[in-house]
Amino acid sequence: MPVKKKQTSSTPKKRVLVVEDEQALREMYTAWLEAKGYEVDTADNGVTGIEKAFHTAPDLILLDVLLPKKDGFEVLTEIRRNPKTRKQPVIILSSLDQDFEQRQGISLGAEKYLVKTIISPDLLYSTIEQVLNS
Repeated sequence: MPVKKKQTSSTPKKRVLVVEDEQALREMYTAWLEAKGYEVDTADNGVTGIEKAFHTAPDLILLDVLLPKKDGFEVLTEIRRNPKTRKQPVIILSSLDQDFEQRQGISLGAEKYLVKTIISPDLLYSTIEQVLNS
């Protein structure tokens, strides 16, 4: 009797680009996302984040605001300006928690704005799934 090969999922992993300058946070988000089956790429500054968004076409971008070289609002503006990346979903994940900062992020085109001090793996996963499935 022939041995059946185990079927692998035909659905490719969703790719998430994490743009975060703090190494410990970048590693934590990467571990959380990989544990849920996401493929993760990272950038530690705004310029690298823009380059990776343009060249790797992630399914979703997690974007900090306080970044070296270009801040997250500048990154988001450039992503939305480029026809290739205009529709890439972006979730801002920032320590900036004032209403005007959150409104600015949403008005520039972020799908969601999460505050780092209240983030948990479950909140991150549910927000990503909500954005990817909308």
